[in-house]
Amino acid sequence: MLKRLVILCLFICFFSEISFSQIPGLTFTSRKEQSDLYLKTKTVWMTATPFFFVQREFSPDQGSTYINVGMFGKNLKPYVQNDSIASKNLINYKLTRVFGIAQMWVIAPLLTYKHIVTVPGVVSTGDENIDEKVLLEEETGYLTAAIIVFCTGTLTYHVLAKGYLFDSLERYNYVLGNKLNFDDVSFNMNIKLDHISQTPQLSLVWTF
Repeated sequence: MLKRLVILCLFICFFSEISFSQIPGLTFTSRKEQSDLYLKTKTVWMTATPFFFVQREFSPDQGSTYINVGMFGKNLKPYVQNDSIASKNLINYKLTRVFGIAQMWVIAPLLTYKHIVTVPGVVSTGDENIDEKVLLEEETGYLTAAIIVFCTGTLTYHVLAKGYLFDSLERYNYVLGNKLNFDDVSFNMNIKLDHISQTPQLSLVWTF
């Protein structure tokens, strides 16, 4: 019964990720806007399940229009590729989300499959009750590991990766809001004599 329940949960999770937008009766939505980052977040929760889906939009012109960030930030990439710091954070965002997906949809299902197909080892104690107990403990270990890996992958995909996206957008908006015209940059160097100590002083002034 437990095996069937695990398979059913994985099937529902996989199916809902593909078609959740087509069954609005089973979802509820929350929206959040972060004006300092010019970022809008839409979260769709599957009713009565721990599964949710997040869609993020950013503004390339500080609030006038919004564009979908993309699953791995591909729509943001053209805007930050000229800034090394923002681009590096976006790459970290992509890699972190890939790792989260691998945890949720590769490693966790493999451990679950191992839990389902586990059979008694070649070595037997000769006692059927003891052998069944050992098998059950082994199966439970795989299932526990699968649940932990899935939960860790969810945190990696949704929480840890989000920090890198925020850093990239923060840098992008900073550069966008502080456009530096290097033609206006000036440098002045002055040397003067301190009247009290009678020592020369050198002053360097950068003007932006």
